[in-house]
Amino acid sequence: MNYKEYMALSTEEKFEQFMDTRFATNRTPSYWVDWSKVEENLDKYEMQLNTMNYLIGKDDVREATRILFEKDPSLISTIPVLLGCRDGKIDVLTYTENKLLDSYELNFEKMDNSIEEYIDFMDESGLLEFFKNKATNSLVDYVFGVEVGLNSNGRKNRSGQQNELILENNLKLVVEHNPYCEYSTQATGSYIKKRWGVDVPEALDSKKNGGRRYDGALYNSKTGKVVIIETNFYGGGGSKLKAVAGEFSEMYGQYLKGADNVDFVWISDGPGWDTARNPMSEAFQVIPNIINLSMVNDGYVSAIVNS
Repeated sequence: MNYKEYMALSTEEKFEQFMDTRFATNRTPSYWVDWSKVEENLDKYEMQLNTMNYLIGKDDVREATRILFEKDPSLISTIPVLLGCRDGKIDVLTYTENKLLDSYELNFEKMDNSIEEYIDFMDESGLLEFFKNKATNSLVDYVFGVEVGLNSNGRKNRSGQQNELILENNLKLVVEHNPYCEYSTQATGSYIKKRWGVDVPEALDSKKNGGRRYDGALYNSKTGKVVIIETNFYGGGGSKLKAVAGEFSEMYGQYLKGADNVDFVWISDGPGWDTARNPMSEAFQVIPNIINLSMVNDGYVSAIVNS
């Protein structure tokens, strides 16, 4: 189904077509691990970790640790990452001799505490035992694995980034096939006005600085029209889907609907909408151009900017 046929459907039919043609995922292979970031984080500690290898297999690992730290206090900076943490300072909860709760802070960016306090922390966290038992032959290799694990925690953020990358790739395709078109990502209304001379009504609370930043914007110099684009993907449900549907409906209905030479496209996708059919159905009553990634594949964005 092409864009013209899609727009000829009733609102209810468009909604069902949208729901029936969604993708199950937006996770490309690059989603899983950002290897360049892993390497970058490892490089910060590689020389110090090679020095810390000295502790592996030492029977009196506590004394060996003390000797190392006395010679090079900067080695304490490796302790957090060896425990799967990137914090430069760590607050620690502990018990006093009377079994009462107490807390203290350890600064791993510089040795503000005594060497014994750092070594006690390593002992109580199990790190000294880890060294003594030869749990690894190379702390560099071990931290590489730790960094991969820590990097996986960023997948939630990368999910949004994936959609933005997918959008930019498609905007590039539109521009490549249309000499009258230009695009921008993360564009504000003031940027659009300055670059293309089109007024986009501000849809952000005046108390917030900088103006609303749209995921994408396409400009057609032949028609003088700008297409504003927001994109997201929801693999799971939750209250956020209802909030986003309401936010975009309000943004279009109150600010963008009557603007000259401005169109709005909401590209959304994902199985999460199965749990929020009603909010999305209501959004279809307000926003004409709601499409999914299959429709982007079929050239709907290009059709919109050229219409």
